[in-house]
Amino acid sequence: MGSKARSSRGRGRTPLSAEPLVERAASALVAHLPGQRWFGAKARTIAAVTPVDWAPVSGTRGLLALFRVSFTDGESERYLVPLLDDDVSLEDGSLAEALDDLRFCAALVEQVQRGGSLAGQRGVFRFSPTPVLGDLLPEPPHEVVRMAAEQSNTSLLVDGKAILKLFRKLEPGPNPEFELTDFLTRETEFRGAPRLAGSIVHELQGEEPATVGVLHEFVPTEGDAWTATQARLAEYYAAVNGRDAGSQPNPALGRALAAADAREARELGALTGRLHVALASAPPDSPLGVEPITPADLTAWHAQMERHLDRVMAELAAALDALPAAPRDVARRALEEAPRFREGLAAVQGLATEPVAKIRIHGDYHLGQVLRTAGGFVIVDFEGEPARPLAERRAKQCALKDVAGMLRSFAYAARAALLRAAEAGEADAAGSGRLAPWADAWEDGVRTAFLEGYLAETRERGAQLLPRERQTLDAVLRVFELDKAIYELRYELNHRPAWLEIPLHGLRRAVTVTPKAEAPELRPGEGPFGFVACLELREFVGVRAENERQLAELIEQVPLDSIYYHTHGFLLRHKFVAGLYPNDFATWVAAHVGDRALGERLAMVDPAEFPDLQTLREELVAVIDDHLRSLSIVPGTILGDPFEFLQSRIVEIPTGVQARTLPEFRHALLEVDVSAIYHHLVEARLRLGRGQNDFAAWLERGLGLPRLAARIRAVSPYADTLERTRARLIQLCDEALAEGAGS
Repeated sequence: MGSKARSSRGRGRTPLSAEPLVERAASALVAHLPGQRWFGAKARTIAAVTPVDWAPVSGTRGLLALFRVSFTDGESERYLVPLLDDDVSLEDGSLAEALDDLRFCAALVEQVQRGGSLAGQRGVFRFSPTPVLGDLLPEPPHEVVRMAAEQSNTSLLVDGKAILKLFRKLEPGPNPEFELTDFLTRETEFRGAPRLAGSIVHELQGEEPATVGVLHEFVPTEGDAWTATQARLAEYYAAVNGRDAGSQPNPALGRALAAADAREARELGALTGRLHVALASAPPDSPLGVEPITPADLTAWHAQMERHLDRVMAELAAALDALPAAPRDVARRALEEAPRFREGLAAVQGLATEPVAKIRIHGDYHLGQVLRTAGGFVIVDFEGEPARPLAERRAKQCALKDVAGMLRSFAYAARAALLRAAEAGEADAAGSGRLAPWADAWEDGVRTAFLEGYLAETRERGAQLLPRERQTLDAVLRVFELDKAIYELRYELNHRPAWLEIPLHGLRRAVTVTPKAEAPELRPGEGPFGFVACLELREFVGVRAENERQLAELIEQVPLDSIYYHTHGFLLRHKFVAGLYPNDFATWVAAHVGDRALGERLAMVDPAEFPDLQTLREELVAVIDDHLRSLSIVPGTILGDPFEFLQSRIVEIPTGVQARTLPEFRHALLEVDVSAIYHHLVEARLRLGRGQNDFAAWLERGLGLPRLAARIRAVSPYADTLERTRARLIQLCDEALAEGAGS
């Protein structure tokens, strides 16, 4: 996206008079800067803008210009604002940016191609190519397009082959975008990032050169990974929830989509690992050289994280009363749990237990910084978090900080897609709750896969970037995730209070250690739990009821299997969407006879309360008889269909899925067809005569978990759909794991 820069106007006029233009621009910038997307200090009050240095660009009506922006708090920042001397700005005193001019933009690229320099009033602008540039742009540029997306920089697409990125806020020292991609391009074989083709720096007496711009190869992509992930999550949730009102969910499709995302996450993890290994290959005496993490580093990192937490909690407390009710409750919970968060940060000291290296890292790593290509992924935007000082962005860090950033991005994606579905009316509160276990499963899948891919390229290849002990690695990773979630909490507080629940979920996860150890071994003589799905084969009994009296008489006469089919079996035929009435008898008298009063009375008959089918049969007849005694006329069908009695046989279908531990059991609950939930909860208890559901029996007998077994024994599928029952079972397993069951 973007627009072509306009051609220079006023050719043949008198030569550019730079100094008056710069002075005029300094005055105009006081009002101009706060309206620019790339200006990062919108919340601060500008006291004055003064020129720092400027240099005309030969052959154009523009000049590169640097300005010092002073604020009322006494601090100042330096910004690049290229200026254009055109008719409009001369006539009305407005500010015209040279980056809107085709000739000026092309001239900058030509300067890089030549390796030239432009003398300023106080310093010099130097343009340097790399060997890549000759292959990318063998001729002067023909077309330059200013790209629409602007944050802390402005980017120009050059002949569809290269991108010139100009940084707006400048600080002395090399920008990480230049420094890291220059090293990766010149000194490594890593090609998971666009190659550097050239750079522009500004040199000023007594200061390190400041990076003004970088020229990279343009890599054709299919868009960024965040946007693609949101689209795929929308498909995933639609599949497991039903795409439209009344449509049937397709959990098998959902699992297939999640598996595909996990495969891509593994590829991205491997690419991230190769990036870190490449960055760690810098010579020891270079600015990028690997260094050991020292106790002083850990003390500084820990203190910085604690200050960050304290600052965010203070801002949260100050904003509490002004928040709407729902976000206010979330914020209050965060404040109550702040001591746990602070305690969790101390685990960063675990890095002191064994030698671990610190390296230069991406520094702002998330799905938005990854582009999808036809062949995989490329990583972009190495400048780090623009709001942080340059010295901090160039500091060496533990590689796990990047890993934590991506894991938090996966978590954010899963829950942001849920919130967007709710905001768009595609999922109500109940729907979002029903989808929560699926969101957790998706996140667990991509998280595990990303780490597997990453560790395969780093730790398993002997790289000294990570703790060797997995327990230490996981503990330190949680610290960096916790710190990232604290940052997210502050962002949502200032921009989207309704989304505060997302980072709070991350904070809780980071300080809740889910036991990784497997559940106790199976007890002697007990085998794994084998999941069995089922298929219902229907048969006509051969009788039908035309009115409510006939219905009662036939309920007394038909085989018990028919009673089972029309009550318990109702669940199997309404797996995902609950009917208005929870059995066939209630549905018929309400919908076909039009007797809602009897329909509601029959709906209140809970099959789970009856020890056998004969007792259930007697209760149904008693309810109908009692209702008919109050009526003078027996209600019957007029326009509706008669009630057709059916019975069924259940065919068992072994799934091949087995569980030997509680984590395996929890995972299998999500994977198996919902008919397996029915078979083990309903069919096993009553028609197979086992007296209780198979899940509870195995958890108590096989794993020795009586407390969890009791909770699952109390779950009634008749109160909801089988899919929601599945979600409840998974929730109970998660609670047991969090409590340490099986650790």
